[in-house]
Amino acid sequence: MNVLLVVLDSVRAANCSLYGHRRETTPALESLAAEATVYDQARAPSNWSLPSHVSLFTGLETHVHGVTIHHRLDPGHTIFEHLAAEGYETGLFTENGFLASHDAGVNSAFETVETVPDDPAADYVTGDVNDGPNGFYYADEFLDWSEGRDGDWAACVNLMDAHRPFEPAPGHDRWGDEDARSLQSTLDLRWEPQFHGGEFPYWQLSGLESLYDGAIRQTDAVLRYVVDGLRDRDALEDTLLVVCGDHGDGFGEEGYLPTEPPAVSHIVPMHETLLHVPLVVRYPASVDPDGRSRGVRVGDPAALTRFPDVVGAARDGRRASFVPDVPVVASKLPITADLRERFERACGDAGRLFADSRAVYHPAVGDPGSVRKTYHWGEAAGALQIHAAGVAEPVTRAANGVDALRARERVDEAFARFDGANVRSPLPEEVTAETKSQLEALGYY
Repeated sequence: MNVLLVVLDSVRAANCSLYGHRRETTPALESLAAEATVYDQARAPSNWSLPSHVSLFTGLETHVHGVTIHHRLDPGHTIFEHLAAEGYETGLFTENGFLASHDAGVNSAFETVETVPDDPAADYVTGDVNDGPNGFYYADEFLDWSEGRDGDWAACVNLMDAHRPFEPAPGHDRWGDEDARSLQSTLDLRWEPQFHGGEFPYWQLSGLESLYDGAIRQTDAVLRYVVDGLRDRDALEDTLLVVCGDHGDGFGEEGYLPTEPPAVSHIVPMHETLLHVPLVVRYPASVDPDGRSRGVRVGDPAALTRFPDVVGAARDGRRASFVPDVPVVASKLPITADLRERFERACGDAGRLFADSRAVYHPAVGDPGSVRKTYHWGEAAGALQIHAAGVAEPVTRAANGVDALRARERVDEAFARFDGANVRSPLPEEVTAETKSQLEALGYY
């Protein structure tokens, strides 16, 4: 059995037509859903790439592993390393510098790592701001690599087409216009401080969202290309395929708690637009010979951190669920000092943006398919009823007092069941020139 994890970087459930978005952004994902299990209430473990991927690969929640840009994940803790020890060939294919080139320990979990080439073919270069290749390049690299394996393989393909800057090619750019593209060209690549600081009004983010939808459409097309490539050579039926987002993006959606700022891009917010992500699982024929898991939708809260357990069960010929036996949790890790300084230059006292935040998800009693989110933003705490992607209503919300105290106690109780894990080592502040170059193209520097 092969294992393929396709991460749709920065794709949120609310903007996927699979989950009811008004624009047809994910036709390929919808086709795949007819032969797969779809989780309608999946949550990312954190609100940006590095901690979420470490959680995906290790099964450890982000507040347990604590890996940020200043840490290295120690060897031996990822599912890909465990599979390599069992004879699998492993590969990582992505533009994401946090995964492929930064010394965070993620890339060392793979025998083969393909990232930004020095001189990509012109057909792959479809962006102006980001002059790296689009997702079709990494899809081709993966398909060529997997076809050349003699035995079982396990791979992660991380697609960055829906990550800012949003530059969908004309065939996928169905909803953007010149005003939206002009706005994006005016902004810094790291544009959150410009909105939080008042240089631009939050409502203008809807223009960027129109470009984002086209970028999701392009990511979806790359996914179709990968699935069709495996199907054409009869490899799909031998492959456990997991497709998910690692986090979403914010376009000015209001916070639900007092003092919680609007959701703008990612890393800072803990809004549902950041945490509610797509999750689709297609089992191989050896695990699902009668097709019972095909065309199924699951409404209970699902956790991406279940990925290693799902892989392990599939290798034993069993189907395991992404729905855990305990509450699903998500947490926000501290941002870097450099990023905080950038926000403070633009916003003055930016402390309101950096409050710590944790969230807990339970099935909503008496409302099948909905979930109850209890969370806090700094001292403010409360609960939301989330009926579907992008459809939520406050249950309680308070900056202080009895309601806030009770909500915070529920969150703390859920997190208290976790034991600490010593799986990281400190890194120097500096990153390599190669990593910095890749991250600059994505707005991280």
